[in-house]
Amino acid sequence: MRRVRAGVAVAAGVWVGVGGGVAPLGAQGLPHRGAFTTSLGQPSGWLWTLGASAGTRSRDGDRMALGEVRAGVYRELVSRALGVGGVQLEGYGGSVGTALDAGVRARLVSPFARLAVGADYNAVDGRVRPLLTVLHPWRRGGLFRDGSVVRLDVMPGPGSRVSLGIEKPAFRAIPPGATRPLSDRVRLTARATPAPPLPPDPALRNALATVREAARNVQRLALPWLDHTGSGGDASDAAVVTRLRELQRFVGGIEGSGTPPLERETRRLHAAIDRAFALVLPRSLVERVAAESRAILLEEVLLPYDRLLGQAKDEDSTRPFALLGRQRFERWLHVASGVDPAARAGASAVFADLLESVDGARADASRRAGGARFGWLALQLALLPEQHDTQDELDALVARATGERFSDGNFVSYVINEQFQYHLSRTIREAEDYHVLWTHDFRGVDGNGQPDEMAFRQVLRSYLAALTARVRAYDSTGTFPSYFIILDEWFYEVNQGRRWMTLLEDPLHHRVSLPAAYRAWEDTLAAAQDSLRAAVDASPLLTAQRRLLDERWLRNLVKVHVNITNAADPTFWSWRVASNFPMPDNWMRDHRKVAFYDLTEADPYRGEALFTGAGVGEHYANLSWEDRSLLVRGPAVLALMGAAHDLLRTQGIAPDRIPAPLRPVARAADYDQQVARAVRGDQRPSRAMVVHNETGFGAKRVNVAKAVLYTLTPAGSVIKIPDSLWNGTFWGSALVGCALRGVRVLVIAPALANAPARAFGSMARSRELVWRLATASRLLAPEIEAAGGLLKVGLFASDLRVTDIPGKVRSVRRTLEAHQWLRDLFDFPPSVYPGLDELAETFSQLSMAAPRAAGTAGDFESGERSMLHLKANYIASREAWTLMARPEWVELTWEFVQQRIAQVQTRRAAITSFEASPDALLDVGGGVAQRWLDALPPEERERVLF
Repeated sequence: MRRVRAGVAVAAGVWVGVGGGVAPLGAQGLPHRGAFTTSLGQPSGWLWTLGASAGTRSRDGDRMALGEVRAGVYRELVSRALGVGGVQLEGYGGSVGTALDAGVRARLVSPFARLAVGADYNAVDGRVRPLLTVLHPWRRGGLFRDGSVVRLDVMPGPGSRVSLGIEKPAFRAIPPGATRPLSDRVRLTARATPAPPLPPDPALRNALATVREAARNVQRLALPWLDHTGSGGDASDAAVVTRLRELQRFVGGIEGSGTPPLERETRRLHAAIDRAFALVLPRSLVERVAAESRAILLEEVLLPYDRLLGQAKDEDSTRPFALLGRQRFERWLHVASGVDPAARAGASAVFADLLESVDGARADASRRAGGARFGWLALQLALLPEQHDTQDELDALVARATGERFSDGNFVSYVINEQFQYHLSRTIREAEDYHVLWTHDFRGVDGNGQPDEMAFRQVLRSYLAALTARVRAYDSTGTFPSYFIILDEWFYEVNQGRRWMTLLEDPLHHRVSLPAAYRAWEDTLAAAQDSLRAAVDASPLLTAQRRLLDERWLRNLVKVHVNITNAADPTFWSWRVASNFPMPDNWMRDHRKVAFYDLTEADPYRGEALFTGAGVGEHYANLSWEDRSLLVRGPAVLALMGAAHDLLRTQGIAPDRIPAPLRPVARAADYDQQVARAVRGDQRPSRAMVVHNETGFGAKRVNVAKAVLYTLTPAGSVIKIPDSLWNGTFWGSALVGCALRGVRVLVIAPALANAPARAFGSMARSRELVWRLATASRLLAPEIEAAGGLLKVGLFASDLRVTDIPGKVRSVRRTLEAHQWLRDLFDFPPSVYPGLDELAETFSQLSMAAPRAAGTAGDFESGERSMLHLKANYIASREAWTLMARPEWVELTWEFVQQRIAQVQTRRAAITSFEASPDALLDVGGGVAQRWLDALPPEERERVLF
C-alpha cells in the first residue's frame, strides 16, 4: 500500500574565529574514555602577523638599501567581519645599508579598504615619521594561499623610505586562506572540437533548424527573464513592461492550441529530434538512438551545467560538457547501439548538432539575463512532459540534479514558533551521546543592548542543567555527551555572543559579569555552576579519572565545545559580491539554523534533528514571529553529521581531529530492516532529503533542487510560497514560466509593517520583484488563463497575533467569502462553508488569555504585528490538489484549531521554564488523506505529487 509522502528538500538555511582553541591534546575519541575533543573555540581579540620587507632610504640625494623583519598585533575596533578598521602595533628590526635598524609602529588599518596610516618611531635615530601602507592579497586566499598579502610602505619626509614586502597571519587556530573557495567563478573552457559533417540533405537541415528554433523557444518559455534595467524609477518600470509585452507577443506567436505553449514547443522540439535521426538511421533504430541521445544530453550536459546555478562562469558555454557527452555517445554507438557502421557518422553529426542547438539556447538566455550567473538550461530540452509528472520521477530528477539521495522511513513533525525554544532545550537535555546547535544567532544582548533573557535561560536551564544532570549520572552510565555550538562569526560579533560562549566553554571556572541590574542573573548562574562543581566533586569515577588524566581533560569533558566559524579573512575578495566594486567574502555568511543530537548510522532512529528559522534570543520568543520548525527523525537527517564534519574540516580542524561523534561509522547490519519496519508502522513516514547551500561562492544545492521543481512541476499543479524576502529575479522569472505553462502560483510577501528584515536594500529589491510579478500577472492574464495557470501576488498585511487562533479562523472565513477566485481554487464542497461559518461563530466570543505587558520580566510576548518569517515552498500536483475537495475539511479544521489552542495555552511555560510538554506533531488529517489516496485509480495515484 502506498502511503502519503512528500519529497522534502530541507535547507539548513547552508558556513572562524581565530585564536581560541584547537588544542593539540591527545587522540580524538570518546571524551569519557580519556580522549580530548577538538573545537575551533572563539576568536582572539588580538591577531598576530609576521612580515618582511626590502626597500630604499633616501637622504640628501643618497639612496641606501634597507631590509626588515617585523611582528605585529592587530585589534579590530568595530567588527572583524566588516573589517572597517582597527589598531595595529608592530615592532621591527633590520638594517639600513650596513647599520642596524629597529623601531615600533602604530597604525590604523582598514582591511576593507586595504589601507593603513600611522606613525613610525625609529629607535636608532629617534625620529617619528608618518607612515602610509597599501595592502593587497594579489589573489583569493592570499599571495601563497595562506592569507599572506603584499605590503607597500611609504614614509615621506627627511630620510624617506619606501619598502615592499610580505605580511602574513600567524598563530591562528583557523588557517587563513583556506576557509573559502579559492575561485569566485567556474571556468568553463574547452577546445573547439569540429562536428562531423552533416549529410547534404535539405530535409535533415530543415529538421535541425526546427530543433534550434524550438530549443530557444523552450528555454525562453521555461524561464522568461524578468529583471529591471537601468537605474530605477519610471524608465526601469517601463523597460519591464516592454519586456513583458515582448513576451506576450512571443507567447501569442506560438502556433497551436489546447495545450500550454511550453508543452507545444517541447513536443515540437522532440519530434524534430526524432525526425532528424530518422533521416540518417533505419526506422527500427530511431526511437532507441533518440532516447539515448536525450539521456546523454540530460546526464552529461544539462544537469552538470545546471548544478552551477548561482555561480559566476568564465567563458560561459556547455561545450566542455558537450565534449564528454559526445564521447559517451560515440562509445554507445560503437559498442551497444546496433547501428550499422555506415550510419554512425550521420547519427554522430545529428547528436553534435543537437548539442550546438542547446548551447545556442544557453547563449540566447544569457544574453537576455545579462550574464551567466543564473544560467539554467530547461530540462525539457531532454524530457517530455510525461517524464516528470509523478512523485517518483520528480524525486529522481531532484536527486540526480543535487547529487544527494532521498530516503524513505522519515518522520516529520511540525513545530510552531512559540514551541521552538522548548524543543531546542529538550533536545539538549535528552542528548546521551552528543548534541549540535548549528545556528546563526545566539544573542548576548537584546534589542536594547541589555543581556538577552532567552539566551540566559537556554544557558541556565538547558546547557548547565544538562551538564549537571549528566555528571550526576556519570557513575552509573559511564558516558558523557559532547555538546557543540557552531556559530557564524558575523552574527557572533554583531550580537555579542562571547558573553555566553565563554561561560559555556568553561562552566566550571568562568564567572559571568553582567550590568548591576542583572546581579540576580549572576547569582543564579553562579548557583548553577556551584551545583555543577559539586556534582563533579561527588563523582567517584570523575575523581579517579581526574587523578589519572589531568585537570585539562576534565575541563575538556565538562563543557560546550564552541566553534566560531567563517573567521573574517580579507584575502578572500571578489568583484562579484557587489556590482563594480571589489568586496570581501566576509559579507557572505552561514545562515543555517539546525540542531541535532545522537544521530548515528548504527541506528537511523536514534536522535533527531530540528530544522528552524529561529535562533536563541528574546527576538524569536514573542508573539510576532510567524515561523515554523520541523522535527525530523530517520535516515535523511544522518546527512547533517557529514555536513558538520565537512564544515569543521574546511575551517581548520584536521581530518584525524574531527570530534568522534561527527565521524561516520558503519551502518548497522539490520539498517535496511530497521527502515522497512518503520515504513510499515502506524505512523505515516515521509520520503526526505537534506540539502545545503554552501556559503559564498560554493555550490547551491538547495537552489538547484528548487529550480528543478519550479521548472518541471506539471501543469495544473499549485505552488504556494510565503517568504519574508522576495528579491531573487531568477525565482520570479521561473514562477512566471510556471504560470505560463499552466501552474497555479501563489506568491506571498510581507508588507513593510510585517517584514522581519526591513533593511532598505532588502525591501527595495522585494518591492521591485513583487511589482514585476504583479505586473506580469496583469499583463499576461489572457495567456496565463489560456494555459490553465494562475499567478496571484499577495501581501501578508496582518494585525493579528500569531497565537490569535480565533481571529485567524474568522479571517480565513472572511477572505474566502470576499474572493471568488480563492473559492474556485480550493474547490471546497458546498457543505464545507456552513461548517466553517459555525466554526467561526463558535470562536467569535473566544479571546486568548491576554499576555502580560510587553517588557515584563519573564515575558517575551509583544503587541507588534506578526512578522512573516516563513521561507516555505508548498507544491501539489493537479491530482494531489483534489484532496482539497474532500468534505472532511470542517472536521479537520476543528481538530487543528483545538490542537493549536492547546499549544498556545502552554506557550509561556514552553518559552520560560522549558518544562511544558506541548505536542509538536500536528498530524491532522493524515488518515483522511491516506484513505483518499488509497481510493484513487493507480494511474491517477502515481501522479499525486506533494
